[in-house]
Amino acid sequence: MALQRLLDTTLNPPEPDQLYTIMDFPEPPSDRPYLYINMVSTADGKIVLGEVGGSAKGVGNATDQLLFRRLQHTCDAALIGGSTLRASQVIYPAEKPRFVITRTGDVPLDNRFFRDAPEQAYVLAPETLAQDAAKRIEARAKLIRVGRESVDLIAAMRILRQEYGIGVLLCEGGATLNDDLIQRGLADELFLTLTNKLKGGSHLPTVIDGQGFAPGSYLPLTLLSLYHDGGEIYLRYRIASSPVIL
Repeated sequence: MALQRLLDTTLNPPEPDQLYTIMDFPEPPSDRPYLYINMVSTADGKIVLGEVGGSAKGVGNATDQLLFRRLQHTCDAALIGGSTLRASQVIYPAEKPRFVITRTGDVPLDNRFFRDAPEQAYVLAPETLAQDAAKRIEARAKLIRVGRESVDLIAAMRILRQEYGIGVLLCEGGATLNDDLIQRGLADELFLTLTNKLKGGSHLPTVIDGQGFAPGSYLPLTLLSLYHDGGEIYLRYRIASSPVIL
C-alpha cells in the first residue's frame, strides 16, 4: 500500500497509511444513526464486473479491500440490502451487529452474515412478510417487522437508534438501498473508491440507482478527503440534506 494524500479537510488528518482507522463522525441525531455509505465502482460508475446481481469482486484492489475492512471497524453496526447479501458471502467483525433489509424474506441464511455471529444478525422486514419466511428467519436471526408492505426506513432507523443504541451505521449497498436512504434524507456521508477500470453496460447497477431525483435537481456533495494509491482514488463526501433545483 502506498497511499498518498491529495486533500483532507477533516479535523486532524491522519497519516496516509492510517487512513480510516480513526474517524471524526459528528454526534448522531436523536432519532436515527449517523449513516455513511461505502461503495467501490469503476470509473464509469459500475459496481459489478460480472452479471447483474453479482458481487463487487474484482472492482477494487487490495488497498480498497483494506480500507473497506477499516471502515467496518469504525461503525456501531452495518446495514445491507437483501440483493447484495444474496450476491456473495458477507463478512463483518464478529462483535458488530448486522442488519439486512428484505421485503420478501429471501435471504441466504447459510451466508456468513448469519453464520459468523448469529446473535448479532438482524433482519428488517415488513409486517406483511409471509409466515413461512418469518419462521425460517427467526430460526437463525432476530426479525424486526417495520412498515406495512415494505420496510419503513425512517421508522427502522428510529428503532436502531433508540432501541438498539446504534449511533454510527455503515451501509454497504446495494444501489437501490443507497437511493432509498438518500431520498429519505437518512444518509450523511459517502465513501467512494473510484477504480481505474471501465466496464460499460447500461444494464449494470451503479453506485446509486432507484428513482433518483426529479429532472433539473440534484443532491450536492462536499468533498472531505481525497487519497490515492496508484490509479485508484478514495473519496469521502458529506451528503447535503436537501437537493438543489436548477
